[in-house]
Amino acid sequence: MSSASPAPAFQHTPTPLHQKNSRKKTTNPYPDIDPDDRSVSCNKCRPTSRDKISVIPYDLNNKSSSSSANPSPNGGIFKSIISNLTKKSPKSETSTTTIKEEEWKIAVAELSHKLIQATRKRDEALLEASRLKYSMNELEKKLNKLEIYCHELKTGLDVCNSNTSTVTATAATNSAFLNRTIMKKGDHHDKVIESFVNSVAESRSSVRVLSRSLTLQLRQMGVKIYERISLLLQPYDVNISFTKNPRSLLFYLEALLNRAFYEDFEGTSFQKNGSDPILNPIEKCEANYASFTALQGLSWDEVLTKGTRHFSEEFSRFCDRKMSEIVAMLGWNRAWPEPLLQAFFGAAKSIWLVHLLACSVHPSLPVFRVDKDARFDGLYMEDMGGDKARKLVPDMVRIMVAPGFYVYNNVVKCKVICRYSNNTQESTY
Repeated sequence: MSSASPAPAFQHTPTPLHQKNSRKKTTNPYPDIDPDDRSVSCNKCRPTSRDKISVIPYDLNNKSSSSSANPSPNGGIFKSIISNLTKKSPKSETSTTTIKEEEWKIAVAELSHKLIQATRKRDEALLEASRLKYSMNELEKKLNKLEIYCHELKTGLDVCNSNTSTVTATAATNSAFLNRTIMKKGDHHDKVIESFVNSVAESRSSVRVLSRSLTLQLRQMGVKIYERISLLLQPYDVNISFTKNPRSLLFYLEALLNRAFYEDFEGTSFQKNGSDPILNPIEKCEANYASFTALQGLSWDEVLTKGTRHFSEEFSRFCDRKMSEIVAMLGWNRAWPEPLLQAFFGAAKSIWLVHLLACSVHPSLPVFRVDKDARFDGLYMEDMGGDKARKLVPDMVRIMVAPGFYVYNNVVKCKVICRYSNNTQESTY
């Protein structure tokens, strides 16, 4: 056996204990990474504050979990995306469509209301334009008449200037006549004109009273008398209902009576070819005014006692003639009762007085009449149906109810019943 050195004895080296508060230097296994950015891959370890992300679950039924009490900035993005998806759902689209339909219905209703208002304003504007057009036509007519009147005055002035140099012995011969004429006009002219206007108004009222009295009597006459009146009004294209519209019958009967009373008004004593018993115009005017004064206060009781012939022969003949004409016109076949005779006497007397006053000035005051289909002229005519057709414009004359008169520079309007027009459509009274 070889000798060998003995093995060294085993010596245990104790493990050094960590010293409290001692720092052990360690080498960085990742030299390229900043020590402050180091992280741990273990899932059980907590990440750093920089990498902390909180994700909040969102329920589609708008119910958040208990962790939604502390929302994060990123949670709003998810909410907006999910909200947009929710708006596009079928239920949301149906609700939106219903709201839009309601909005369209409201808009259409507002437009319809505005259209109705615009149409009404347009109609009112058209009516106002029609009235303005009618007023302009009236002004144009008045202007034309004024121009004619000025031209006539100028012509008369020229004639007077040309005749001034030739007035010699003729002027001396007629000086007394001219003086009496001037005296007549100065003393009685205004009084005669005033009495004439009042008498015309009274005569129209008296004829209307007679028309009412006849209307009451016609109800007892039967159907034939109404057929007779309808035949008399046929030339004027008048169709009236004797039961539904008695006022129109009153007007049309008044028109027929005035036509009979004022026939041959211009002639002497209402005679078409009558001769003048007095040729001197001044004496004739004085005689007519004296007759007017005598008959003005004549009453019905005096006529019953003495008769009309006792007061005036010409007036008595006038009454007999006009009564015969009215009886023949209406086909009357009964005796007149006293109230109807009294109404006839009032109408005949008032028209006779109008005739006497018209002949009490020289030249006499002329009467004028208008015929069917004459153009309505408000300067010379008065529409009796205007209160029933305020929004319509009188167009053509249907029938004259009472004649008018020229009174020097003025006029007493005749009364008419018209056809009416409103732009494109017509309406009749």
